[in-house]
Amino acid sequence: MRRMFHRLMQFSQKHRAGAATLEFTIVLPLFFLLCLVIWQLIVVGMAIMDTQAALRDAVKLAATTGDTKKAIEQGKSSFGTSNQYELTSLKVEIKDNKVHASAKTKIPVLFTSALPYTYENTAEAPVVQNDQGAFLARGIEGPLLSSGGILGPPLRNMRITSKFGYRIDPVYGGGAFHGGLDFKAPAGTPIYAAESGTVIRSGPAGGYGNVIVIDHGNGLLTLYAHMYSHGIFVRAGDTVKRGDPIGAVGSAGKSTGPHLHFEVHVGTYGNRVNPLPYLQGATVASR
Repeated sequence: MRRMFHRLMQFSQKHRAGAATLEFTIVLPLFFLLCLVIWQLIVVGMAIMDTQAALRDAVKLAATTGDTKKAIEQGKSSFGTSNQYELTSLKVEIKDNKVHASAKTKIPVLFTSALPYTYENTAEAPVVQNDQGAFLARGIEGPLLSSGGILGPPLRNMRITSKFGYRIDPVYGGGAFHGGLDFKAPAGTPIYAAESGTVIRSGPAGGYGNVIVIDHGNGLLTLYAHMYSHGIFVRAGDTVKRGDPIGAVGSAGKSTGPHLHFEVHVGTYGNRVNPLPYLQGATVASR
């Protein structure tokens, strides 16, 4: 019995040693290779995000000021610096009332002598101008002065194309509840704060594309939707006054064309009511 146990222990130790050798010769190199692949993917992901940030901010500045040189400087600043990858090209031009931008980023293949990978991307947006064709951010537009109404007009010219309530869904068909008013306007048309308050949300929102939500106090909130990402001029935490320009009309998200979707929430966020009574009586001051 002792002899059988001794032989069993010798057999076990022999094969355990072989398993340990297998781990060091095959498993560990595969583990390190997997780590390198993951790190390469992380570097590529960071490079792509920085490139998109450069394009976004460059397009936004060019669209609102018309200054392509400063837009390129802003884009490079937004890209930042990295020892892992390099922004090799950033071009911005305005043509046919649109901003066109392109960028190239060189991403090395880590721990090899292979040629670096070049990531390329483009972006475009309509210029944001006032009624006289002047760029909004040059200070010519200023606030939209209005009087009357519980809320001021979110657009200078409010052309309602879809009312509050049930309707035929323009994208999917069938009956669907529409929780606001739609105002048709060309892409790039300035959007104004309907009342003074604090921005509590600014950014992507699914079918809304991009939204701005302003808390006006006393349980009154307004929501503005379908802007492009470069067409948002405020951030969460910003304080705005009635008539301040906060964004530009777009067609992001679930949209069939450029327009502003405008909502009024009362009591709590999500309790949508018909905005029309809140806008009735509001008039834009003559210039």
